[in-house]
Amino acid sequence: MAPEAHIAMYKVCNNDDFPESAILAAMDIAIEDGVDVLSLSLGLGSLPFFDDPIALGAFAAIQKGIFVSCSAANAGPGYSTLSNEAPWILTVGASTIDRKIVASAKLGNGAEYEGESLFQPKDFIPQLLPLVYLGANGVNTTALCFPRSLKNIDVKGKVRISVKEH
Repeated sequence: MAPEAHIAMYKVCNNDDFPESAILAAMDIAIEDGVDVLSLSLGLGSLPFFDDPIALGAFAAIQKGIFVSCSAANAGPGYSTLSNEAPWILTVGASTIDRKIVASAKLGNGAEYEGESLFQPKDFIPQLLPLVYLGANGVNTTALCFPRSLKNIDVKGKVRISVKEH
């Protein structure tokens, strides 16, 4: 906790855009204002450091002794899909959420299983669907749903069962 801390906020976003010039200008102003910490909850994707306004602004900030923390953003879930990966930035992301979003599946034999899902289509109609186990071919990348790993498997209109390693 920082009981005598002051919060400075700088607007960099309009309704649907994050102008790079506004981000860099706000970071420059924060440095001039003498902040101790910069915390940015936005990301522009993975860019070369010389072309990334957040990386450039953060580098200027750390040269003045200012700690910089940024969100990993929401590009995932594949490899190298985070933002703000410059080594002078503390990049923060969540691998899980603190809620359980319940989804149930009822099989043709009446057995019902509870699981989790983050997606429920608005036009979803409860119906019996065939199951396909993605690890049946013995390939681990298929069972984990890696990109392009389902190329030769018919999954359209089926409930896909996959395995998540911990």
